This record gives sequence, structure tokens and C-alpha cells, in this order.
Amino acid sequence: MRLLSAVAALALAALLVVALAQSRVSGKAGPRVRPPLRVTGGLRSLYPGARRRLPLVVWSNRGFRIRVVSLTVRVGNARRGCGRRYLRVGRLRRRLVVPPNGFSTVELPVTMLLSAPDACKRATFPLRFMVGGRRA
Repeated sequence: MRLLSAVAALALAALLVVALAQSRVSGKAGPRVRPPLRVTGGLRSLYPGARRRLPLVVWSNRGFRIRVVSLTVRVGNARRGCGRRYLRVGRLRRRLVVPPNGFSTVELPVTMLLSAPDACKRATFPLRFMVGGRRA
């Protein structure tokens, strides 16, 4: 009787190990966690030689204040003949704190180089924002 119980327990344990291994290999991730900070913004009417301010909104979904420690804008190519090298975006140069479950605004300097070709007039450059912060 004890032998039968031991064999049943071992079989159950082996089945559990196989099921656990398959669940990790299947590629199913756990629940998605939203990032604590999100950035939105954009700019219109650029032309070669233009200098503008890029208005950005930094959103927080956390219940405490977050101090932004890095904010980077990656510029993509606009179209054929108008690459990202013609657009310069400045850095965050001031302290920025986002309130709990709220937002803060900031402006970054943007310049389209004077050497940009006519293909860049009114072009749409894709922007990707990366932001890092820590509890304030």
C-alpha cells in the first residue's frame, strides 16, 4: 500500500514538473505591467533652418511623485531624401517632477539643419521617446 502511494506521488510530481516546463516554454507571458512613465508630443511646420520648441507631456500612472532622470528623443527617417540626420533635438536641461497619477510638460529645442534638402519641407519625422525616472 505504501509503495502504491509513493508511486502515485512520484507520478504526480513528474506530471507537475512537465506541466510547469511547458508553461514556461509556450511563450505566454504573465500579466503586462504598464511602464510608470509615458511621453507624448509632436511638432508641425518644420522647414530647413527652422528652430522650434517640441512640447512634450510626461505622464505617470503611479501613486507617488517621480523625478525624471533621463528623457531621450530618437528621430527616425522622414521620407526618401530626408533622413533623421537633418533634425536635431536638444536635451532635457531642467529638473522635472511628475505628480502622482498626473502629468508634467516640458519643451525641448528642435532644429532642422539649414542644409536639409527641400524633401524635408513639412516632412513627418517619426519620434520615439525614452524616459527614465525614480521616486521623488
